[in-house]
Formats: sequence, C-alpha cells, structure tokens
Amino acid sequence: MAQQPSPPRALPVEDAPVPKAIPVSPPPKAQPVLEDPTTRPAQPKTKGPDDDMFDFATLAYDRQEWGMAAQSYAKYLQQYPSGRQVPDALYRVGECYMKQNQLKQAAGYYEEVVNRYPASEGAPSSAYRLGAMTFNDSKFAESAKFFSFCEAKTKSAPVRLAAAYNKSRAYEKAGDKTKQAAALNSVIAVKTDNPYRETALLTLGSIYLGQDQKTEALPIFDELVKTSSDRAIIAEASIRAAVLYAELQKPEQSIAMFEKALRMPETSEQNRGISLVGIIQALYAKGDYDGVIDYYNKNSEVLPPGASRAKMLLLVGHAYRMRKSYARAVEVYLMIEQYHADTEEAFSAGYWKLYCFYLLNDKDLGEFATAFITRQAPKHPDHEYLSLARLIRADFYFNKGDYPQAAQSYNEVSIDKLPEKLRPGTLFNMAWAQDEAGRHQEAVGTFTRFISENPGHEFLPKAYARRGLANRDARDLPKAKADFEYVTKEFPKSDACELSWLQLGFIALEQKDPKATVTAFETLLKKFPTTTAAAQAYYGIGRGNFDQKIYDKAVPALRRAMEIDSKGYLEKSSQLIILCDYARQNADNLAKTIDTYLQSKPEGLVPPNILKWLGLKLYSSDDFKRAARFLELAVTPQNPENTEPVVWNYLGMAQLNNQQYDASIQATDNFLKSEPDSATRSRALLTKGRAQLGKGLFDEADKVAQDALQVVKDGKLQAELLILEGDIYAAQGDKLAAEGQRDAAVGKWKDGAAKYAVPSQFFDDPDVTPNALYKAAQVLEKAGDSAKSKQMLQQLQQRYPKYQPK
Repeated sequence: MAQQPSPPRALPVEDAPVPKAIPVSPPPKAQPVLEDPTTRPAQPKTKGPDDDMFDFATLAYDRQEWGMAAQSYAKYLQQYPSGRQVPDALYRVGECYMKQNQLKQAAGYYEEVVNRYPASEGAPSSAYRLGAMTFNDSKFAESAKFFSFCEAKTKSAPVRLAAAYNKSRAYEKAGDKTKQAAALNSVIAVKTDNPYRETALLTLGSIYLGQDQKTEALPIFDELVKTSSDRAIIAEASIRAAVLYAELQKPEQSIAMFEKALRMPETSEQNRGISLVGIIQALYAKGDYDGVIDYYNKNSEVLPPGASRAKMLLLVGHAYRMRKSYARAVEVYLMIEQYHADTEEAFSAGYWKLYCFYLLNDKDLGEFATAFITRQAPKHPDHEYLSLARLIRADFYFNKGDYPQAAQSYNEVSIDKLPEKLRPGTLFNMAWAQDEAGRHQEAVGTFTRFISENPGHEFLPKAYARRGLANRDARDLPKAKADFEYVTKEFPKSDACELSWLQLGFIALEQKDPKATVTAFETLLKKFPTTTAAAQAYYGIGRGNFDQKIYDKAVPALRRAMEIDSKGYLEKSSQLIILCDYARQNADNLAKTIDTYLQSKPEGLVPPNILKWLGLKLYSSDDFKRAARFLELAVTPQNPENTEPVVWNYLGMAQLNNQQYDASIQATDNFLKSEPDSATRSRALLTKGRAQLGKGLFDEADKVAQDALQVVKDGKLQAELLILEGDIYAAQGDKLAAEGQRDAAVGKWKDGAAKYAVPSQFFDDPDVTPNALYKAAQVLEKAGDSAKSKQMLQQLQQRYPKYQPK
C-alpha cells in the first residue's frame, strides 16, 4: 500500500522556517494568544512605572528587535516579579528567543507560562510551542501532553483543531493507536472549517484497517470518496475502500473502487499497479476468469509494485488454467519462475505448471515432476505441493501403464499430507499399481488400509475384488476366494461382483474343483448376461464339464466360447473339443472338429496320438483319403524317427489306395527304416511293390516282391506277393503289346498266369483266391488261351459266385 498523503501544514505564523516536523507557531487563523498592551483596551486603573517598562519592551517587540525586546521584558520581570504583565512578559521573552532560533531558552519561558500561569491567555500558545518542540525532539509523550493542554485551554477553534490533530500525530509516533484514534475522532467531529478533517479520516481509517476493524474502516473511506474535494485523497481512499470490499467478499464494489482509482490521474504509479492487482483479485474471487485475462491483457503497461506483480501473474495463470487454456497458463507460470525466482509465488507457479503439464498429458511429465521435487524439497520438505507433485508423477506413470514406476512414485507420496478428498483415490491407485507391478503383498496391505479407512467409499467393492486379485497373484487362494465371496454376498449388483464370480471360477479351475468351476461361471452368465467375460465363462463351463467327463455339455459351451471370441478361444476350445470327440471315440465328429480347427488355424497342432487313432479308424473303414490326410498330420517327415512306425505303415497303405504312389513309397520307406519284424517288413514291401507297380517301375517292384518272397513261404501274404508278381508281368505284357511286341507280351502274360496259379489253385481265401482266379482268366485270354481262361472263370463262378471284380 502506498504511503498516505502528507498532512497539511498546520501552523506557520512567521516567515522564518522551522526545520522540524511540526511548525512551532499556531495556525494563522488563530486569534492572538496574547494581546499586545498597545492594542489592549484601556485598563481601568492608572498606569504605573511597571506598565511603562512593559510598553517600552513591547515597542521593541513590535519592531521585531528581538534581542532588545527580550532584555527589556527580562528587566521588567526582574523589577516587577509580581507585576500584572508577568505572564505576558514571560511568553514574549520565549517568543523573542524562538524568533532567534534559541529554542532551548524559549522552551524554558514557555514552560514557566504553562506551569505558573496555566490560566493565562498565553498558556495555550506556550503549550502549543512546547508540543511542537518536543515532537520534533521525538519526545512524543510530552508532546501529546502539551498539545492536549493547548486543546483544553485555548479559546480559538482553529488552534484547538490544530492541537488535537498534532496530538494524534504524537500518539501515532508514540505507538498508542487507541489514543491516536480518540484524538482523530475529536478532529473529525468538527465538520466545518476543518482543514484536517479529510486527513484525519484517512488516518483513522488506516488505523482501523491495520487493526482489522474492517466494518469501522470502510465507512470512513467511503465517506472520503464521496465528499472529499482533494482528488489525491479520493484516489487513496478509493484504493483502501477497494481492498476492504475485496476482503469482505464484495467483488463488485471492490472492482468499482479499484477502477475509480485506476482512472484518476492523481493515483500514483504504485497505486495504479495495486488497483490492477486488486481488480484481478476481485474478478478471480467471483469466478470471472475471462475478465481476469481480459483486464490483464488490456492493462499490460501497468506494472504492479514489488511482490504484488508475482501475485497478480499467479492469478492470471490460474485464470487461464480454470479456462482450460493450459498451454497459456504454463507460459504465465514460467514467467513467474523466470522473473520472480525464489518467491513463494514462483514455488506455487512451479507446482501449477506441473499440474497443467499433467492435464496436457505431456510425455516428459515424469521428468518435470522429478526436477520440481528435487529443486523444491530442500526448501519446502513438508509442503502439500511436494506431496501433490509426487502424486502427479505417480498418476502420470499409472495412466501410462508403467506400473513399476507408478508403484515406486506412490510409495514416495505422503498420503497424510494430501487433501483429504484425494487420499482414497490415491490409496486405491497405489494398491492397483503395486499389484500390477508384481508387488502383491504390498498391494494387499494397501487395499486393506483403503478398506479400513474408507468403509463407505464407492470403490469399496472394487477394493475387495482387487485385493482378491492381489491375494490370488500372491498365491494365497483361500484369502482371495474369501474376498471374492464377500463381494458376491455384500455387493451383488456391483461391477466388482461380476469380476468376483469370474475369479471364483478361475480359482475353482486352479483348485481342480470342476463342479465349483461350472457353478461359478454359470452364475456369472446368469447374473450378468451381457458380461464381457462371456467367452471366458463358457470356456470355464466347458472345461469344468470336460473334467467331469460330461462331454455332451462340454462341447456346446466350448463352441460358444469360440463363437464369442474366436481369436482368444479357438485354440483352447478346439483342443478340448478334440479331446471330447476322441474320448467319445466318434471318428466322424472328431474329423470334422479337426478340419474346422485347421481351416481356422492352418498352423495349428493336434496331438499325434489322436491323429493316429483317427487315421487308423478311417483306414479300417476304407476311408483312405481322409485316413491319409490325418495320418499325414501326425508324421514328421524331417525327422521320420520321431513318428510312430505304425503311422508310416498305415499312411503308406492309405496312399497306395489313393494311388498316391510316391507318397506311399516315401511313407513305407520311413516305416522300413524302423526295422520291423520280418513278417511286418514283408507286408510293407508288398505295399511298396504295389506303389512301384503303380508308377510303372516294374523291375523295382519285382525286386521288392522277390525280396519279400525270400522270407514269406506260405500263407496269405505269400499269395498276395505272388499276385503282385503276376500283376507286374501282366502290366509288362500290356506295355509290350501297346508297343507292338505281341510275342513278347504273350510271354509276360503267361508268366503272370503262372504266378496267379498258386494262390488260385493251392490257396483258399475269400479275398485272395477269387482275385487270383479272375486275374489269371484275364491274362490267359490276352495270351490267346481262351479255353483255359474260360475254365478259370467257371471255377470262379462255382467257388465264389458273389465275387465282383475290383
């Protein structure tokens, strides 16, 4: 606040200067405090010698011959110590010394007048002179006493006002605000012809203001604004009234007063700055943030004094922030930090700048927060802003999903130093981050604290559920289960209840309790039919029924899980459905399931033992194409030894039936590498020979057949090998005939007929024998031996009348 205007000069009687704070002479309007004998009305008695001596001194006094006058009055006092004019003579000697600037000598005479002749006409003026002298000597208590004497004794209204006003100044210097206020009130009481009244009002208002007596001070300043003719006083009073209105939460009146001062040329630059700050404070107080910003920008040339500049800028920054202009707010906060460093405003600006960066989701917020904390912690170790800055940093990492950093940052937050409304959310997020960061036991403890300290909080169901998750992650399944069950009973309609039923299903799965698994997941779907965890629930139901071997219920649930979330459950559900079909020994369903699975996931894997069973099952049903498909899925061509030999064997046979001769040969060769027993090896050679025959590799096929026949000397396998040899010769004959080599062809056909002879004539098997008879008849016919061919067909008809050639 600017200094109040200087009070008006109260008194100069003479032109001679008085070099102290209060003029020694009483005001010019005062009546003469002591009448000169020359002008005094005639005395009723006859003059005596003493009067002549007094008059002689007065002549010198009137001619301002101060030295001669002082000597003459002194002579009078010496010769007539009890004379009628003694009080006046004493006063005038004092005046003579005062005019010669011999104040100490003057004071002695004034004191004699006041002390010895208090009722004399010169006593009030003497007391005034003494009040001024002692004031100027910093003897303020004595000064107040003399001015009080003058005020009480003088008959002059102007002198009384001057004495009362200067008495107030003496009390002010003495530090006695109560007596100063009383003295000022006596001055203010005189409402006409009072040059001190406005200054007295301003001073009294300032006293009340300093004593926080706002309701007493405000009317005074209001009166000055309305009635004063001194524009400087109006400007000052406007400032002070504006401040009071602001403190009394009356922003409209405050703004009006500040604006009045701001418009007046008489307002000092310092007070103009104060007015601008006051207007901005008032606008901010009433929530007019746009007004704050507009007023600041329109008056940018006005510079508030000292620390108030930083305070004003802080409010402007806050206004931008409240208007969500966070980038502009940051600019203002940075200005405060740059130009008003090491102030409390800079500290506050630093925090709010950090808060704006948080709202702007600045990617470097973590580093900014750490820098602020490091810089300010030594100066403000326990300040709320430090805790809030740590919280901002923690929330930043939490929102980024960087839970290890978030957990560490939350641990550095002093929860008890945060505003009470932020504590529950901070505890909850801290516990969440701790659990996600793998600090499960800490999370359990923090969630427990949250539950204990916030029994009615809206997050309570979630806190129990999240503590259950933390307990589950910490492998304390009984406590986790207890938390989830508590939520389902106490908060059945909460989102946390949905999570809890889901987790109860997971725990039952983990504890290998399939009935509880099914119950939990079915309850979840019943109570929360639109749950986003439906796929998980259906899978859990399917798994629980699978574990109970209730396959008919397991499969539909597993298929539903895939329908809802193919990406998440194609693999897991398909594998279980495959196991269900395998367990039920349903080859057709199993084949369809595997096909569907592999169509959706070509790189998918099916257990080899299941593929083997399915392939063999299909082979036994003469479904060679599908048998080969699934057997091929079961083999490992790059490492044949890793495949069961039987799979290679059946794959070779299936591919032979599919006329995939190369594949058949390769599979059979892989089987033969397993070094099977001689009988099994010979049958495999039969397969290989037939595949080679199919490719037209007659010599190779014949060699394979001969190799097998070296071992097999009887039985069905021998018959089949002989038929193979017959087929080889028959095929060779067909080829020669096609090439025009009829004779050579006939020879081969006859060789073939010879090979068919043994199984057709000396072996009886419902499959092999009729086949040999039929083939023998065919080659004999080709060789031109129709009679023998007919004979063979007759035998076939007689022995195997139902035979149909393949």
